[in-house]
Amino acid sequence: MTTKLICSISLALVTILAGCATQVGKVSFPQPSASFTPKQTYTMPYDKLWDATINTLDKNRISTVSTDKAGGAIQTDYIEGQSSLIGLGVVAAQNTRYKYNLALRKQADDSVKLNILCKIDSTMTGSAGSSQWHDVTGQNAALAKKLETWLYEEIEKGL
Repeated sequence: MTTKLICSISLALVTILAGCATQVGKVSFPQPSASFTPKQTYTMPYDKLWDATINTLDKNRISTVSTDKAGGAIQTDYIEGQSSLIGLGVVAAQNTRYKYNLALRKQADDSVKLNILCKIDSTMTGSAGSSQWHDVTGQNAALAKKLETWLYEEIEKGL
C-alpha cells in the first residue's frame, strides 16, 4: 500500500472512532422530574428561601465556594460530571464538571426571585496530555437547563 492510502485509511478510522463516545464511570447528571416547572418567584420570607437553598445544597453534598446572604449570592464549587471515552479510549477521554451560581432577590410584592445559572466545563485527555478546562455551556444549553431545573426542584421539595 502507498503511504497516501495508509494515511487516508488511518484518518478515516480516527474519524469513525472519534464519533464513538462511550460513557464511563459511575457519575450521571441529575435529572428533574419530567413534569416539573420551576416557580422561580416564591411568596415567602427571604430567610426561609435562603435556608431552604443552603439546606438543599448541603443535602445534595454540593459545597459552596462563597455565600453572601445580604447580597443574595451563592456560588458552588465544581461538581464532577459525566466522563466518556472517545474512540473506545484510543482517541481521547472527555471529562466534565459543572457549578451553580444562585441569586436571591427580594421583590416589591414581598416575594423572592431565585435565579439559578449552571456553568458546564470540559477537558479532553489524550496521548498528548490534557487540555485546559473550558466553558462548554453554550454547546450544552439543554443540559445546563436540565441541571438548573433539577436544582430548582430540589429546593422546592425543601420548602
